[in-house]
Amino acid sequence: MTVNSIQSTAQVQKVESNDYQKIQQLTERWIDLWSPKDKSFTGRDFEQIFAEGENDILVFDNFDGSVVVLRSLQAYIDTWVPVMQQFIYWEIAIEDNLEIIIADDLATTTFSFAGGGHSQDGKNYEIRQYATHVWRKIEGQWRLVHEHLTASSLQP
Repeated sequence: MTVNSIQSTAQVQKVESNDYQKIQQLTERWIDLWSPKDKSFTGRDFEQIFAEGENDILVFDNFDGSVVVLRSLQAYIDTWVPVMQQFIYWEIAIEDNLEIIIADDLATTTFSFAGGGHSQDGKNYEIRQYATHVWRKIEGQWRLVHEHLTASSLQP
């Protein structure tokens, strides 16, 4: 192996490590945004995570028993803010199974999360969902372009 190929390999490993850390941070930020606790869920700051153009994202979620399909960040916010405003407390956490795979300008994360909260009408909810996120590097920034959530349980 030549000095140049060793340096190139080290540079690739450093970039991959930085990308891995960034995807992990963005995933943790997603969890934080979905865990307002006793604060109001506003939908703000998702623009720091998601791609923002019309048809730049694709979301599938079966949270309420039917499949919700969303194709823009605005549709995401418009859908979830009213749902989350029904709760006076909501928090989720990743179970210890986060996996990240990176290939060039695409990355995937898979994980499950659990949590729940209390609705304004006094009901307690518990949730467990499985998540797949597809990330794409757009203009040097990792952005979420596909979200697929499957609820394994939502119990009042």
